[in-house]
Amino acid sequence: MKYLSQFSIIMIFVLLGEFVAAILPLPIAGSIYGLILLFLALCMGIVKLRWIDDVATWLLSIMALFFIGPAVAIVDIWPQIADIWWKIVILLILVYVISMIMTAVTSEFFLRNKSQTQDKKK
Repeated sequence: MKYLSQFSIIMIFVLLGEFVAAILPLPIAGSIYGLILLFLALCMGIVKLRWIDDVATWLLSIMALFFIGPAVAIVDIWPQIADIWWKIVILLILVYVISMIMTAVTSEFFLRNKSQTQDKKK
């Protein structure tokens, strides 16, 4: 029952995200809105981490399974991308590197900001 309730909480936020995606005219997937809403609920203490921790950990552990479908789809569309596959790979590498750099810069900013805030409190 514990796992069902944890999964239900996560699915409620997925559903809320889908509602937001249907309302807002932005090209953002409902699952992304759901993740943002869940993150905000966790930050504000509306949802406690212990309420979803076990199922979230399990979902992260099987995340690789979610990529099997897209990998099979690439095999299906190979004739259309055979001439430009190397351009796609270069773009993917660039996006990966840029996202790593941006994640590092953002993390460093927040960590620096957090330490400055703690220093001011002392």
